[in-house]
Amino acid sequence: MLSLEPAMSLPPRPRPLAHADTPTKVLLVVEDDRATLSLYRQGLKGLQGFRILTAQDGAQAMELLRAEPVNVMVTDLNMPVMDGFNLIARVSRLYPQIPIIVMTGLGESQHLNSPLQLGAVRILSKPPRLTLLMDEIKAAALFEPSGLVRGIALNSILQLLNWESKSCTLTVKSEAGMGLLYLKQGEVVHAAYRDQEGLPAAYEILSWDRPDIEFVDTCRVEPTIDLPLTEVLLNAAMITDTRHLGGEETFGA
Repeated sequence: MLSLEPAMSLPPRPRPLAHADTPTKVLLVVEDDRATLSLYRQGLKGLQGFRILTAQDGAQAMELLRAEPVNVMVTDLNMPVMDGFNLIARVSRLYPQIPIIVMTGLGESQHLNSPLQLGAVRILSKPPRLTLLMDEIKAAALFEPSGLVRGIALNSILQLLNWESKSCTLTVKSEAGMGLLYLKQGEVVHAAYRDQEGLPAAYEILSWDRPDIEFVDTCRVEPTIDLPLTEVLLNAAMITDTRHLGGEETFGA
């Protein structure tokens, strides 16, 4: 009696593997210098898992942000049309889930030697080392939004303005109203809110949560505040904490 061996079945076809370098996140780089932007385009090609968008000023960046989701933004500060300060203020208000990495001409000892984290922000000397920049981008993209505001607060923007020794006028708007902060060489020299001026107005404005901020590159007031910015911010934080605890304010004009 003949015995038939079972027919051999063909092995199943292997499923195609997903490409590890398929872009899954979007990086937006904002830089006005064409040579530097070209350098970033070439150097960041080794950043696996990212699709890279570029803009030459804040206005172009806002157009891209309105068109599609962005996971991480890297921006210069001094740019035409809309500078990095205005861009950061708008992105922090409209897209607080996007971590922002700032590039500045500051020396490394002025920021990286201290544990600097302005919310989700990292400050890098310009031009940054590409390996360091890629590491910071990957680290920023690791965290998914979880209800935590990851943009830059007003006091952090003031610190950036201070480091850049910028003179300007900030129009700050919130549910409480509209106030003005005046800066000369990065220091707050005057503030106005309703019938208040000077330090009381500055402390009130600095207590507002996630306000809308606009910049004008002029400061045409007589100084009424002579405290360094670090002291103004510290006093404002203490006043805000005291209010939340239901206590009395201990700082005045």
